Amino acid sequence: MLVRSMGNDHLHRWVLACAVAAAMHMAAPLVVVQAAQQHQMVPCMYIFGDSLVDNGNNNNILSLARANYRPYGVDFPDGAAPAGRFTNGRTMVDLLADHLGFRPPLIPAYALAEPADHARGLNFASGAAGIRHETGNNLGGHYALSEQVEHFRTVVQGLEPGKSQQLGRCIYYVGMGSNDYLNNYFMPDYYPTARNYDPSAYAALLLADYERQITDLYALGARKFVIAGVGQIGCIPYELARVNDNPPPAAGIGIAVPGISISVGGGGGGNAGKRNGGCNEEINSAIAIYNKGLLAMVKRLNGGSQTPGARLVFLNAVNSGKDLAANAAAYGFTVLDRGCCGVGRNNGQITCLPMQTPCDDRSKYIFWDAFHPTEAANRIIAAKVFNSSSTADAYPINVSRLAAI
Repeated sequence: MLVRSMGNDHLHRWVLACAVAAAMHMAAPLVVVQAAQQHQMVPCMYIFGDSLVDNGNNNNILSLARANYRPYGVDFPDGAAPAGRFTNGRTMVDLLADHLGFRPPLIPAYALAEPADHARGLNFASGAAGIRHETGNNLGGHYALSEQVEHFRTVVQGLEPGKSQQLGRCIYYVGMGSNDYLNNYFMPDYYPTARNYDPSAYAALLLADYERQITDLYALGARKFVIAGVGQIGCIPYELARVNDNPPPAAGIGIAVPGISISVGGGGGGNAGKRNGGCNEEINSAIAIYNKGLLAMVKRLNGGSQTPGARLVFLNAVNSGKDLAANAAAYGFTVLDRGCCGVGRNNGQITCLPMQTPCDDRSKYIFWDAFHPTEAANRIIAAKVFNSSSTADAYPINVSRLAAI
């Protein structure tokens, strides 16, 4: 027999080779599954929003709402991504796209993209933008939600027929509303909305316009929507920096440096508002009304006669923020109430200045500047809304399940 003709050394080698071959055969299905999990779950992703997700659309327009200067983007390796994100590294949608299987290059800003990028996905978000067209005018140029939808319409009209047919399987992230409060309603010296509408009427006005934009996207082929609620913006460093007897200028602060525009923002009513642990509860209460209506809109459009076949997921930004604060130590955060980069009380009175030295360890901070979270916070939020089984985080399903539909 063959075995008898072998020496002990050859026999051992032969047995080992058979064992390795068997192990590789048994592992093959697992390797295939793992490889499949690394593939894109959807053919494309399109993003609409404000500075929380803007990645450079405002870079070349006349606006104070720009972040195309260091230290913004400080944690990107040189050349890894164009400037323009309002954080130290990746935004929440960058990280959500990563969960969905999109690999570098990152989904580009519409203003910076090449035609070849259009079918894979684009980011239309614009710092200072809101649902209302006039929102953010105190900071100069920007693209309101309606303009972002029109940009998408232009893209769709230019797609090849084969590419346009896949639009119904893509993910559409829409996150709007923060600036309609910070840079509109709670700036009574600049905008009349607070005099014309109480918080409930104003929320209803916003949501009616928001729904029109969602249905416009639906008419252009969108079916899978991720709709982000507004967080407790009464608790951001900018608001925490304010005191009852010393409110900041109602129209925001603008600083111009040759060749650079600095986004500083605005907001806040004539007074600091009712406070709970430092937060501006007047703003938070108004946001709660808006978020309740936004969730109702999601429920109504899911399977409704107006949008048959549409699937909308609501992301509870308030719950995500509370989770970050309640479990800060577990997540590695030690600084919850001040920006990593900025000027004044809580590093929140003026946003991060050009070439300013930020904090050494960004992973310890929830906030990057007066208004925006760090990449570390964005990473936790993205993972939660992608994977969570709780409808308190993502309703009615998480983003991974939405993508799989």
